[in-house]
Amino acid sequence: MSFSFKTLAISVVGVALAFIPVAESAAQDRDNRNNEEGSTFMSPRTYARITNATEAMNEGQYQEAFEALRDLAADVEDSPYELAVTLQTTAYVFINQEKYEQAADYLKRALDLNALPPEPEQGVIYSLAQIYGVLGQYEKTIQMMTGWLKTAENPPADAYITLANAYYVMERYKEAYPVVKKALALMKEPQEQWLKLALGVQYELEKYREAANTLEILVANWPDENQYWRQLSGIYIQLGEDQKALATMALAYEKGALKDEDEFLNLARLYLLNDVPYPGAVILEDALAAEKVERTEEHYELLAQAWVEAREYEKGIAAMKKAAEYAEDGALFIRAAQLEMSLANWEGAAAAARKALEKGGLDSEETGNAWLLLGTAAAEEDDFETAVEAFEKARGYPETRENATQWLAFVQTEREVSTLN
Repeated sequence: MSFSFKTLAISVVGVALAFIPVAESAAQDRDNRNNEEGSTFMSPRTYARITNATEAMNEGQYQEAFEALRDLAADVEDSPYELAVTLQTTAYVFINQEKYEQAADYLKRALDLNALPPEPEQGVIYSLAQIYGVLGQYEKTIQMMTGWLKTAENPPADAYITLANAYYVMERYKEAYPVVKKALALMKEPQEQWLKLALGVQYELEKYREAANTLEILVANWPDENQYWRQLSGIYIQLGEDQKALATMALAYEKGALKDEDEFLNLARLYLLNDVPYPGAVILEDALAAEKVERTEEHYELLAQAWVEAREYEKGIAAMKKAAEYAEDGALFIRAAQLEMSLANWEGAAAAARKALEKGGLDSEETGNAWLLLGTAAAEEDDFETAVEAFEKARGYPETRENATQWLAFVQTEREVSTLN
């Protein structure tokens, strides 16, 4: 199971806009006051120009807004506060265009002036920390957001998510863990990306019980996301809760949420694991018929196992023969012959044994067993000539020599008796 959240911060950068006023409203009450060093008052003219630029930005006129703010920055360069607000506003022109490198540069320049009041300054730090995350500069995000959280009053969940994401991408999972927990505690309604981030951290730290709880929330709120069902089932298996794993995948199947081959195969295997083979066999057979699961030796062999465990032997034999057709050698035809023998279907057993020998690729023991099965099936049908020939062949292999010799003696006796009669 793997997770990637390198672009998570993009979705929350815009929140920082709420922290930054475009200009100090107090400026409107000080029409004739000149700016002094260290002052946080703004002239009406500067306030009006920033307001106009902001309106242009809000209308999507980014170039016009940028040029207006660029000209304003040149005019107020002797007023640190006015320049800081101008640079800060310019940064948001670039944020709205998702030009984060330029935005980071302007926010950094605004901070370096040390002219903003505490609340707007904290807003700029918050925005810059998020943008560094978008740019992949996670160490800077961690440094700035950690400092911001120490002084912020009632910080939003987004701030903790930004920090947790940076820790996660840096593979600092232990540090990410308490931060993402805090974010989830503040979460007012389920946020998919936040929960996925928490899941990644929990999985990396092997906190499987918490991961199961997180996945239960994801499944409940995003039931069409197949990966959550699969991951929840996998976590239940990890916890040794096989019945929950099966129930999870079975419900997903009923909802039509299973799409991938592996999902159908996993569900079939879970039914077998929980000693409920019949529905597993039905689901797998349907999936093979609909080509949702590739028709291969391995998959038909799994189907045969399911049918046999469900005591549907004839269906199991048919599936085993299908598997044998896809196999490179005749070994699975031997298993089909053995199943036919268990049903006393001597003709079917003999046919399967012959196919095993015809397909070939068998080792010494397998070859001997194929001849032994053919001889036994023939003997049961009183086809003594075929039985004798087959047992003679089986005697040629050390693994089946003793058994074949015994059968041969028995068949020869039976043949003699039948001749006398």
